[in-house]
Amino acid sequence: MTKYLIFFTLFVLVSCEYKLDSEVEKEVSYIRKYETFILDDFVCLTPSYINLMTVASNDDLNYLTNDENPVVRYFAFIGLMERNYPKINQIYKSHENDTEVISTSNGACLENSVPINSLMKDAISKESIYTLYFSKKEYYRKKMNTKISN
Repeated sequence: MTKYLIFFTLFVLVSCEYKLDSEVEKEVSYIRKYETFILDDFVCLTPSYINLMTVASNDDLNYLTNDENPVVRYFAFIGLMERNYPKINQIYKSHENDTEVISTSNGACLENSVPINSLMKDAISKESIYTLYFSKKEYYRKKMNTKISN
């Protein structure tokens, strides 16, 4: 009897592992392979980010915040922020010691390497400041127009 109970417990534990939908997995594979840096203030305009947000649920994104690839983790974090995920601060706190580096660019000539925890902190800070004044789409549109006109 205990043999069956142990087998059943192992079966339940193995079958409870989170699985990504094939469309989500396809987008994540693309990001892992081709996204080697991010554009600082324009993550939400990156085609691979947009594609991921189109197919991924909040549960998928929450799972992906622990992905092995730092760009995937960051995209998932930004996606949850954009969706006003209620536990975003807990996710940020769980990544306070995540110092893996992501290469960043401002889209022109400035390139840098920044720890993911700093990018997340910056994103949370910007989120709280900018949403007081206008929506994210308005912010990114204004940011894009400012950089283009400079």
